[in-house]
Formats: sequence, C-alpha cells, structure tokens
Amino acid sequence: MRTAIRWQRSSAALISALALAAATLAGTGSAASASPVQPGAAPAPASIGTPAPVTSEAWAAGRRTFGAKANAADAVRAYWTPERMRSAKPIEDSPQYLAAIRQFQQDGSPASKPDTSAGKQVFNPAPGQVKAPPSGFGTQAHNPNYGVGHPTARTSGKVFFSQGGGNFVCSATVINSEGQDTVWSAGHCIHSGRGGVWSSNWQFVPNYDDDLANPRPYGTWVAANLWTRTAWVNNSDFSQDFGVAIMNPLNGNHIVSYLGGQGLIVNAGTNVWINAFGYPAEAPFDGGNLWQCWGGSSVFSGQTIKIPCDMTRGSSGGGWFYNWDGNWGWLNGVNSRIDRIVNPTIMISPYFDNDALDLYNATRHL
Repeated sequence: MRTAIRWQRSSAALISALALAAATLAGTGSAASASPVQPGAAPAPASIGTPAPVTSEAWAAGRRTFGAKANAADAVRAYWTPERMRSAKPIEDSPQYLAAIRQFQQDGSPASKPDTSAGKQVFNPAPGQVKAPPSGFGTQAHNPNYGVGHPTARTSGKVFFSQGGGNFVCSATVINSEGQDTVWSAGHCIHSGRGGVWSSNWQFVPNYDDDLANPRPYGTWVAANLWTRTAWVNNSDFSQDFGVAIMNPLNGNHIVSYLGGQGLIVNAGTNVWINAFGYPAEAPFDGGNLWQCWGGSSVFSGQTIKIPCDMTRGSSGGGWFYNWDGNWGWLNGVNSRIDRIVNPTIMISPYFDNDALDLYNATRHL
C-alpha cells in the first residue's frame, strides 16, 4: 500500500518524523563505496559532499574585479565572463563524461531492477514570493516560450562550471527544502565520476534566456557546497547519476524563498507521465532556451527509466516532473543520458527511489 508524506515547513513534528524515517532508510539504497569496508569500520555514507571548489584562475579574476576582499562567490561570478559562458561546452562532450560512459558499458549495467515496493513519499513545491520582472507530443522536443517569471522557467536554469581543465554547461532545477538553498542536477554535472574530480566554479542561472537583453533576469547564484552519490563518485554508476548544489544566498535571499521550488517525489513507479526540461546545446538546439519533452516512462535497464525525447547534449541535469500542472510539479528524475549523439530518440534518468531520498535527506537542511 502506498503512503504519501507531505512536507510543510511549519510542522516540526513532521520534520522530526521524516528525520527518523531518513535514519531508517539510510541503509536501503543500492549505492556503496567502491572500497571494501574493514571489520568494525563505519560504512561509507551513501551520499557525500564537499565545499564547492573555486579555481586559482577564478580567485585571480575575483580579486581583479572586487579587490583583495573578494569572496568565493565573487570569484566565480568574475570568472564567468559573457565570453566564457558563450564558449562553454556541453559536459557530455568532455573526456571525463565519455570515459564514464565507457567504464559503465565495460562494467555492464547493474542487473538490479527499480525497487517499486517502497512507499511513495512526496515533498511539496514551494511557490516563491518574487514578482515577475517587466518584460501529447512524441519524441520531438517543444519550446514552451515561457515568459520571464513563469514558475517552471524561473525554477529551471542553466549551469556553468569547470571540470578537468575545461568549461562546461548543464541544466538544473530549484527544489523545495528546509534549507531553502537546494538545486538538483545530474551527478556528472557535480563530479566527473570514478577517478575524477569535483566540479569547480559552479554557478546557476535561473530562467536563462539568450533572447533577452539580459539573459540572466534573476541573477547568478553560486554554489556553496556540492553533493552526489558515493556510487557515482566511486563507480560512475549511472543509476546514481544525480546530485545537489547548495547555493549561496544572493543579495540576502535564499533561492527557494525567492523563486519558489519544485517538489520532489520518490518511489512513484516506473510507468508514469513525465514532463522533462533542459537546455539542449547541440543542433538543432543552441543552448539558449528552455525546452520540454513529455511522455510515459518505462524501464530502460537496471535502475534507470526512459522517456521519448530528442533533446541533445547540454540538457543533462534538467528536471523530470511528475504530476506537473503547467507551473509546479514533483522532481522524479533528471536528464542523465541519451541513446545516441546524433538524432537521439530517448532520454534516460536514474529511477528516483530511496537512493534519491537519501540524497534529499542529506542536503535538505543545508
């Protein structure tokens, strides 16, 4: 029998109950450290994080722009000049991502199937207080042409970051949480996977639209901490390819309380209706606008699910929404892989089960 837990910030009792549930569920995820656990040693956490790295080049740019007292957020904003943003490549073009794909194919997709027996848990969207500034499809993606301030547009955005010596882009979604600073994306937008590194100079631009005179209508938000699954960091396990950025406040505002946040759902089932969003950046797309696919999900392989979609590279990390009403919905996956580079026909996401719940519980109060 499925049960639903609805989160409300004002309910301390419910938060305590969920914290207890999180402790109970912490050991149920399929992810584990790649290193063997020694007898008597505590097991590795299933979700891990780090302060968001800032490169020396970014620190130098920050001090040139803001002076000796420049902080990490200043450094990242100074690093990302319009020229660097325009020249950043989709992360799926990076040697690190391609190596992760090869390793995953070499290891073989895990034989495990999505666990659909666990109870559904629902964490509600949070409509923001901000006012908008002035101003049944098949495989084929659709440009919804949302105006600035549309709830889905302002809680979706484009990510810019450095990884392994290059500059890259992804997509991401603002998600409701007690800490009010949570943005979800793909794990490979957070960390390059087995043998790799954490991403650096990580910034998020909500409602990004290069058709506007100001393509950043809600400013640039810089990550304070990055989190993903241990199984992604250690094994490049694409069934665990999701991650979280905890954002610094901007002008005294927390991103969720300012823009609102989509909800999150886990254990919703493998055959549900999905609306997926992202910023595809390769032909016929140019990375400048938010695009949308939708359709029924089904199991792809192992603990992953798929939908029909032709969004190209650059859309990685964009949100999959369950029960989306045209404005708000519940995150139920992220763009992780496509079936082929040229003329893709499907988009693949990790199945959001208790593994996603573990990451949410690890980061929700940050």
